[in-house]
Amino acid sequence: MKGFENIVVGLDISKHSTYVLQKAFTLAKENSSKVTIVHAIDKGWFSELFSASNFEELKSHAITTIKEQLSHVDTKEVEYDILIDKDSGSELVVKTAKELNAYLIIIGANEKDHDEVAVLGSTAHKIAQNGRVPMIIVKNPCEGDYKNIVAFTDLSETSFKSLVFAKELLNQERIKTVYTYKQMGEIALKYYNEDKNKQKIQQGIKEKENAKFGNFIKEYDLKDTEIVESNLGVNSGLVNYVKSNNNDLVVLGSNGVSNPNSFVFGSTTSFLMENLKSDLLIYVPKK
Repeated sequence: MKGFENIVVGLDISKHSTYVLQKAFTLAKENSSKVTIVHAIDKGWFSELFSASNFEELKSHAITTIKEQLSHVDTKEVEYDILIDKDSGSELVVKTAKELNAYLIIIGANEKDHDEVAVLGSTAHKIAQNGRVPMIIVKNPCEGDYKNIVAFTDLSETSFKSLVFAKELLNQERIKTVYTYKQMGEIALKYYNEDKNKQKIQQGIKEKENAKFGNFIKEYDLKDTEIVESNLGVNSGLVNYVKSNNNDLVVLGSNGVSNPNSFVFGSTTSFLMENLKSDLLIYVPKK
């Protein structure tokens, strides 16, 4: 596809890095992209005191480990490079993505045992906030193409663009767009001394939110949509939706950290990054 030349993969060389590499090379093959695998050797400020030979040893070990992991990945017909440098993980990934004008960053999550949710460190959050490049967070083994994708919307133009980007990147025309809103609950109604008007107030909120989503659907001519009412809040509503529908990829669109109404700026994306078991595609338009 036009404009889909470079993918940057941020690799921490954990036991689950193969999942990340498999997803990266699968997408690269489908989009005729080059893959640049980035690994940062970050020892903090005291790394300045280490000898050059020590860094070369660490670099050599990292390259050997990455090549061993690549032996389990189908890399045929995909051009790739391996870049090892002294830097923080997030800064090296973001810098490389900007230098290569990458259209996508792919990183992994730290897997937990006993079927718990894979967790993310500060590196993932910093890349999401500062990268200004769409990013996929891989939490699960790569089993071919994604088969059950959902795109969450905050009714912004950017969330629509995230849907378009996902369809082009993944070569999938059918991706459901879901809008979730919070309904006023019993506690709030009692606090405002409006519990007697519960039905009227809740119906009013429902009609207003449905009208807003209806206008969004009409504006962008969307076909596959769903609106979800949550009494527990938007974050919990989104997580419960993914759990109930067994989605394997969640798409989020955001204008980034400068927009207080966007997914990434607020708690929504951070919450989903930490609590969803599915992979995530976070779309942030380039400046």
